[in-house]
Order: sequence, then structure tokens, then C-alpha cells
Amino acid sequence: MDVVIKELLIKKPFVRMRSECATPHAVSDTRMQSVPDVLNMYDVYSQADFLREYYPSGHLIYNRDVYPDRLRQDPETKRMYKEELIRCGFAFQQIIALRQTITLCGNDVQFSLNERDAKESDNNNFYEFLRGWETHDMEVAWYLAARAAKIVGDSALVGFMHNGKFRWKVLSYLEGDTLYPHYDPETGQLSIFVRQYEDYDEDGKTITKWAEVWDDTYCYKYKESQIGVEGVINKIKNKFGLDGYKLVSTTAHNFPFIPITYIRTSGPCWAPAQETIEQYELAFSYMAQNNTAFALPILTLSGEDIEVNGEPMTDSIKVLTMSSDSKAAYLNPPDGSNLFTMQLNKLYDLILEQCSVAKVPEVKSGDMPGIAVKLLFSPSIERAMEDSNLFKPFINGMVRIFKYGYGVEIKKVTALSNLKISSYIEPYVHMNTSELITNLATAVQNNFLSHETASERIRMYASAQEYDRIMREYKESQQMDVLEELNKSNNDDAQTNKVEENNV
Repeated sequence: MDVVIKELLIKKPFVRMRSECATPHAVSDTRMQSVPDVLNMYDVYSQADFLREYYPSGHLIYNRDVYPDRLRQDPETKRMYKEELIRCGFAFQQIIALRQTITLCGNDVQFSLNERDAKESDNNNFYEFLRGWETHDMEVAWYLAARAAKIVGDSALVGFMHNGKFRWKVLSYLEGDTLYPHYDPETGQLSIFVRQYEDYDEDGKTITKWAEVWDDTYCYKYKESQIGVEGVINKIKNKFGLDGYKLVSTTAHNFPFIPITYIRTSGPCWAPAQETIEQYELAFSYMAQNNTAFALPILTLSGEDIEVNGEPMTDSIKVLTMSSDSKAAYLNPPDGSNLFTMQLNKLYDLILEQCSVAKVPEVKSGDMPGIAVKLLFSPSIERAMEDSNLFKPFINGMVRIFKYGYGVEIKKVTALSNLKISSYIEPYVHMNTSELITNLATAVQNNFLSHETASERIRMYASAQEYDRIMREYKESQQMDVLEELNKSNNDDAQTNKVEENNV
């Protein structure tokens, strides 16, 4: 594949609207205002910025350039010194990502055979598909891909064959991969996909940069060294705008299409509340600083001949000696706890509300009806319902890759590839399992839901071939009844023959 790798290492940036664009501008009726440049409207954010937001140790509250420590002056020596501020960071981003991912992926992906007149062979192939989906941990792959997209904004799943077996791998910036999808402008389908990653030494320095390029036939692996003579040559090439990558291997992936499905979101799932999270951390840090300064009462002493045994600043006073004219009293500090509490509580509620995360209520009774639970967790459910539509093409891509790869593994490529399987995501809702079973049983008894569909819906108890097991047990039971009837008939005939022989 004769390509310039540098030309493929491009992608649309992740951006956030600048506050300057919030100022309204008057537009004349006679002429339209020109559209501002993207860089003037937005701030560009990298996926490294998303990871810094995800881990509390990378939050801005710990950045002393953004929130500098205070400079104080010693009243006696007049020397300046730095007072370190108390800094408190919280893992709100991790909580939001966990809640949204669990609500989206808590239930297994739902499948149904979309055939008007399904044959027995189609049903058998469909059950084979479901068994393979479970045994190959495709639900784990779906969770890892959705989690990565929630955190760093995009992810991909690649399928491949290894020793005749289907395997998969999730690619994302969480695992050190930078992804560059390229689409056909006419069909909108994925035409070229590039994965870039690096090898590091024990000191964290980059040794080699790798780029893997997929098309509809091959996977090409390119290498760019960062050390040694080759690394110096590559640096010179990069300085003059040349490529620096060298083709290492070309491998056929043995799929009739690019075995990759890709998903990209507008950014991390906590982006709507990022500013509020930073305000919460700043307010909490101020409150902690205030408590350190004023939480303990201040001892005031007035008079002469006062002796204190102990450390008034750090320890309790053991002995206090003073003259009869001296006085000692505690100065009550200003109480700002109510204001801090109101501010922090409001910010906390806004963080959860902006990210559609339900605040877990305090349950004061036993099991709650399903509708009450849905109302309490409606923000999370609504977010998952929207995500289920946004992630639907990604799920379709997973199904397409798995049908072909698993078909090659079990030597049923044509049968599985031609299966018309419908898939959809059902958001996870906390509910009473007995209530679900009762509803399904009622639907089956009233003949508007089949036993087969009910078995598919109770995935926590039933397996992919549960309906076949039920039918097999039913047939075995019928056979046992027939055998019992035959044995009983034979015994009756033998008893009749014996009586007749005795009479003779």
C-alpha cells in the first residue's frame, strides 16, 4: 500500500465552545454576518485533557499556576513566605462514567431473528450465534468499548482470526491507541482505518512509534524509530515534513470488509458538568482552608505576667498562670458553615443533573414497584435511551464482524452471514426480578407472548438454547408417558393370559 502515513494521521478535533462566543452580535438585514473560524469559536481539547479530567490527580485544583499558593509576610521579620493552600479533588468524572456505562450496558444486548417464516435451520443457526456471542465474551467487548467512548470520546473494536478462532480487541486512547477513521465520501462507509501507538522504555521515553493501517483486504504495519541512527534520520525527515515511517509487514485479515467498527462521541460524558465540578472542588478547598483557620476557638489573653504551659496552637493548654488583673477568653470564630453547605449541596445536585445521573434515594421501605423505580432513575434511563440510538450503528458493526468471524470458526460462514438478526440495547433499570417473571408468565398464559420469547428475555436464568431444552424435556416426558402406558398394557395382558391359563 503506497501511502504517506502523515496524510492519514488526521482526524476531527474535540472542541468546546468559547465563552467569548456567548456575546450576541447584531446582524444587519442587508448583509449576513460571516461565520467565524473554528479556532475562534472553540477551544480544542485533546484526549490527554480528557484523561487529566478523569483522574483526580490531574485536576486543575492541583495546578499551582491556575490556583497559586498565598504569599504571607512575617510581622516580626518582615520576610515573605508561601502558605500552601489545601487542595481537594474528587472523582466525579469516574462516578459519572461508571453510572452512565452501567445503565447503558447493564443488560445484555438483545437479539431477535428477523425472519417472517423462519426455518428450523435458521433457528438452530440463531441459537448457535447466541452461544458464540456468550462464549466469546462479546458483552465484555461491548462494555469496554462503551466505557472507553464515555471517557476519551471514541473507541473501536477490531475482529481477527488466530489459529482458526475468532478473537477481538478493543482499541482506545485508554490503552494508548490514537484512532484515525477515514470514510468513503460517496457511501459513508469506513474505507481506511489507522491505529497509532508507541513503545516505551522503563523511563517512559518513546522508543518506537507504530501505525497499523486497515483496508478491505490487508493490515499494513508501519514503524518509525525514535532512537539510534534511524531515529535521527526520522527526526530530520519530520523536520522537513517527510514521512519517516517504514512498512514492516503486510498481513491479509481474511475478512471481505474492514473488520473494524468505530464509535465517536462529542467528548467525555462529564463534559456538561466539567466547569461545575471545578467550582465544587474550589469551593470545598476554600471551606477546608477556612476550617483549618477558624474551626478551633481562638484564645485571647490580656494583662501582664502571663505564662502558658503547653502549645496553644497545636495542643491543649495544661497550665495558665496570670495576675489578678489579667484576662483570658475564647473568641468565637465566624460561622460560614451554612453558606458553604448550601453552595456545595447545590453544586453537587447540578453536577448530577447536568450529566443525567440520578441521585440515589434513601429507601425507607421494602421492594418498590417498577414504575416508582423508573421515575426515581428517569434521568439515567433517558440518557441511556439516547445513547442506545447513538451506539446502535456500533452494535450493528459488532454483529457483522462477529457473524463472519464466528462463521469461519465453526465453518458456517454463509449460514451465519445470511441470518437477519435484529439487535437493540435495553437500558438497565433496577427492578424486582420476581415482578419481571410474573409479567412474562402472565403474557405467556394469555397467549400474546411465546414461550421462546419469554425464555430469551429472562437472560439471568435462561441460556441461549433454553427453549430447545424445554422442548427436549417435554418430548422426553411424553416418551416416558408412552413407555409407562406400554408397560402397563403389557402387564395387563400378561396378567389376563395368566388368569386364562389357570382357568384352563
